[in-house]
Amino acid sequence: KVITSLLTDFEAQKIQEWGLEIESTSSAKLDLPLLRRSEDNRRLATNFDPALVRLLREVKYFLILGLEVPESVMKIFSSADAFRSWNGSLDLIVNMNNSVLNNLLPVEKPLVNPYLAKFDAVVQRGLASLNWSSDGVDEFIKESMEQVKCMHDVLKTMKDNLAQIQDAVKQWDTPMIERAVKPTDTDEFERTFNSMKAAVFSKIKDTGKTIHASLQSTNKALRVSNASTDWKCYVEFVNSIVIGGLSTAIVTSLDFLLDQVDPESIQ
Repeated sequence: KVITSLLTDFEAQKIQEWGLEIESTSSAKLDLPLLRRSEDNRRLATNFDPALVRLLREVKYFLILGLEVPESVMKIFSSADAFRSWNGSLDLIVNMNNSVLNNLLPVEKPLVNPYLAKFDAVVQRGLASLNWSSDGVDEFIKESMEQVKCMHDVLKTMKDNLAQIQDAVKQWDTPMIERAVKPTDTDEFERTFNSMKAAVFSKIKDTGKTIHASLQSTNKALRVSNASTDWKCYVEFVNSIVIGGLSTAIVTSLDFLLDQVDPESIQ
């Protein structure tokens, strides 16, 4: 009984010491801003200190074992569900913001900058004034989530439309001539060539409509003027993709023709 009593007292003393140490360090950790931003690349990160994660885990297991936990520590633990919810939401916000920054092309950035600026204005409180003990965290998260979703959705529309344009242009990359199984006369070859050429030109014309529709969709999502310099630069960027696709299609047909008249290939 004496040994058991001594062990119990020792256990209580250690827990008390642990509680005092945790209280002093945790108070400082809870005063940290909700978010932090890299000065180098402006990427965000959730600023919940690992020491707090460890504290919440330790308290959970202490309670499971039926050990008494200091009241000051229990006060922190009582907010565990809120911390977990805030961390999950802030991680989503951070990931969407960082995804936008990671995937922005130089030609896209000026068009998306107004949405980045709106988000930055909202999220500034989480970088400067709001901490893990502040009131109004839920409202901050809701407002930040709305802004980052808006920004993320705009860029997703741009990327989806650009991918559609690139896929459409790739369909042009087929020869405009084909080698007949049997020898044909000049007139038959010309008829076949004109038929294939008309089919390719028709495909290019239809693709042009798709490209135009995709650009209109992007413009609508951005809510930017067609006369905007940044928008004109983006249209020129898309034009370069179209020109590249046409050039590739021409080279493919020429390579095929060269292969057909090359003596080594004929043999």
